[in-house]
Amino acid sequence: MMVQKKDRFESRSGKVYEIAGKWGRDFILAPVEESDDECLIYTPGEMEEFLETEYFKRAGGRKQ
Repeated sequence: MMVQKKDRFESRSGKVYEIAGKWGRDFILAPVEESDDECLIYTPGEMEEFLETEYFKRAGGRKQ
């Protein structure tokens, strides 16, 4: 699974998150919506499972 900083993902609820970076091996997802300040942290295994089950879908690729 190739996930890099600035990749965007949309959750089933419609919220869009961007990979802000890593904490150790874990991925930090920051919400794109400025009024939302709650970040998410997931292990590589969790991210892989979320993508396989389509809990998260890639959202428009990487922000440039």
